[in-house]
Amino acid sequence: MNVLMKFAAVLSATYLTGCASTMTQDSATTNEVCRAWGERLPTRSTQDTQQTQDEIQTAYAAFSLACPDWVHLIP
Repeated sequence: MNVLMKFAAVLSATYLTGCASTMTQDSATTNEVCRAWGERLPTRSTQDTQQTQDEIQTAYAAFSLACPDWVHLIP
């Protein structure tokens, strides 16, 4: 995951978290974004480098922050 991907993950988390106060938790759009994002989270491998492990953990943390009701999708 390059710097741009990290930035996009953090920006997405910030955007979704900021919108949480103006949207109901059951918002269809929020649910769809979280579901789609969660289904596309990267998976881990025993062959991952330390950098890849760190990037995956960053992706999981951003997802968890933005979509707390969907953390069950984290592989």
